[in-house]
Amino acid sequence: MRPLALALLTLTIPLAAQSNISNALLEETIIHSGTAGQFESAQKDYCAAVVKGGAPACLIFSTATFGQSDRYFTVLPFASFIHYDQGKYTDKGLTPEEAKALSARRVPPIASNHESAIALHRDLSTLPTASNAEYPTSYFTEYRLRPGTSAAFLKAVHDFMLPAARKANLIEFEVFTTTVGESPDRILIVTRLKNFAQLDQPDPIESNMSVGQRTAWHSVAKELTQHRDTWIMRYRADLSTDPRSPAAR
Repeated sequence: MRPLALALLTLTIPLAAQSNISNALLEETIIHSGTAGQFESAQKDYCAAVVKGGAPACLIFSTATFGQSDRYFTVLPFASFIHYDQGKYTDKGLTPEEAKALSARRVPPIASNHESAIALHRDLSTLPTASNAEYPTSYFTEYRLRPGTSAAFLKAVHDFMLPAARKANLIEFEVFTTTVGESPDRILIVTRLKNFAQLDQPDPIESNMSVGQRTAWHSVAKELTQHRDTWIMRYRADLSTDPRSPAAR
């Protein structure tokens, strides 16, 4: 199974975007070792170009630690899929000559690249109370579910995890599903870390469940989950372009 290069999805859509945007294109990229300088320079220019072409923002994340290096997530929020009937952001932000030159810089460092569309479930989430720049480190948990069980899993998230996340006063608890380009049985849950020292503490969500709630949650998760992975990713303000959140640039 291909590991998720997300941490998409902090793959998270920034606070300023979440009032009117729930969809995003998630680009998961692995680059060849030793090519980070070339890739990052080109990807920074790519972000600036797509925002010039009408993208609300272009957010870049890279591995913080405890995971595969040379991994990047690029997140482009979009309002609806009709956008893709109207031409891509790069088509509007670059001339054909500029696009060709940028591609010549971006493509050689890339070992693999995968695009998918993800959707934020606002009714299952507590939206961020701080910008990506203020809290750039995010903890991503990916659940690969048994086929056809996503509705039951999301109900358990609503019943057990969401109340505990609210009780824990988490800065962020966001739930994403894949809509196109990946398995519909993939669920991504994103929280933010104030610092790595938080990893020394008990899980804040499970700590705010009763014994009965923890037992019920563990039972559902065990029954419905085929595989679970975690990542820690950092938001790259130095590479991203987000005109709606000046503090995050």
